[in-house]
Amino acid sequence: MAISMAVFGGDAFTTASMIRGIDRRPYVPNQLDAIIGFEPVRATTDVVYINSRRRYVNLIRTTLRGAPIEMAQPEDKDARPLKIPRVAKGDKLYAHELANISPLEGETETDRAAAEIANKQNKLIADTEATFENMRLGSLNGRIIDVDGSELVNFYTEFGITPAAAISLGLLDPNLTLGDLRKRIGLFVMAIARASGAGNDPRFRVNAIAGDDLWFALTGHPELEKTYLNQAAAAELRGERVWDSFTFAGVTWYHYRGTDDGTTIAVPANSARVFPVGVPGMWQHIMGPMNESLELLNQPGRRYYPLLEEDTSKKKQWVQPEIYSYPLFVNGRPDLVLTVTI
Repeated sequence: MAISMAVFGGDAFTTASMIRGIDRRPYVPNQLDAIIGFEPVRATTDVVYINSRRRYVNLIRTTLRGAPIEMAQPEDKDARPLKIPRVAKGDKLYAHELANISPLEGETETDRAAAEIANKQNKLIADTEATFENMRLGSLNGRIIDVDGSELVNFYTEFGITPAAAISLGLLDPNLTLGDLRKRIGLFVMAIARASGAGNDPRFRVNAIAGDDLWFALTGHPELEKTYLNQAAAAELRGERVWDSFTFAGVTWYHYRGTDDGTTIAVPANSARVFPVGVPGMWQHIMGPMNESLELLNQPGRRYYPLLEEDTSKKKQWVQPEIYSYPLFVNGRPDLVLTVTI
């Protein structure tokens, strides 16, 4: 028996049921979310205020018992309002696509229809996650750019920061020694740690995502090749060489894959972005609320909002699965992100 379009009027396809279904899906961090670890924050408003905070450790002067105590100074911070953008896409499922589909043995009509909707949702979520990755890379670069090239957020402008000039690693210098390279990298690692105010935090570390040419110039440099190969061999034994990473001079270097076309989401081939993780509040994934729907009004934001639009005409020709999301990927300290070149 073929599936009837009437099945989509059942409880399994209400907004609440679809949200519960999406929430049960495990989220596996991909690429920059795994490397940076954006902290998820569920917002309740369409506009959020972001602080660029600089934290420093201050020594406390000793005082006599009973004497007035020293008071902490207010944090150096500057709040900026940022509007959370919307990402949304739909995909129609037409009646004729269901015409020759029947429930499998042990399935109900609802089960089969739900599977067809899930297939559409999976494609929409894949596109949404690719958009998130583009936004994460934009956040790392200090500027989130929309698909059409327009600028959504410029964190440098928002916080009145001038991007630092690129730093050359000197990998093309035939006289470069391992000690020279270690020192060059160590100097900017120490600068990042000191400026962050979190360098002594056990969670603090420095990562880098590298483009193709810089990665091969770094790992293939005669002075460094042995160090890289030793780590790569150990990683291969553990089955971890899907896309390489290794640690040198206080930085974990990642060969960033991006999209397979090498341009849509990519790091310039001859450069790398160096950045800290473990700085409180620096990297945040703000999840905005869906205030476009009366049914979901004034609820804390979620990663995705699945909806099902139905053909309300007498023809009942289609249903349309939709995925909405309201993401803002925040870089609260763009001054701590550096560019290095070959």
